Amino acid sequence: MSGEVITVLGTIKTLEANGAAISNLAIGAADDASYDRMGADGNGFPDGRFVLTCAFAVAPLENGVLALYARELGIDGATDADVPEATRPGRVIGSFLVNDRTGSQSISLEAYNLPPKASYYLHNVNTGQAVSAGWTLKVQPLTLKVA
Repeated sequence: MSGEVITVLGTIKTLEANGAAISNLAIGAADDASYDRMGADGNGFPDGRFVLTCAFAVAPLENGVLALYARELGIDGATDADVPEATRPGRVIGSFLVNDRTGSQSISLEAYNLPPKASYYLHNVNTGQAVSAGWTLKVQPLTLKVA
């Protein structure tokens, strides 16, 4: 069938390979790499598929929220946005809903119209437990095109 829209995926980039523990209500930085969707990272693709892999030593609340925030870089030349805070998150990208079990879980989030360049942060909004050290965050560029 011609004219249908298909999804095109780019190369996965690791934003955090071994994150520090994140207490309930705290924010942790995915500080291994930033993501430049307009450059080599995203090839201009406006959207992305984020995958968070994390674990809990004690089962979190069912559907507890881990929010993903972006700190926009170079928003006014060399000026960056402020680092997100729990009470002032800045740009919210989306939420990962966790399962109420211990051990590792991988959760995906498709996000649209990402900032041109940003660093990313994970906010343990209300899981009731700490995210164990060793979490990872990856992003894969995503766009739609006509087949």
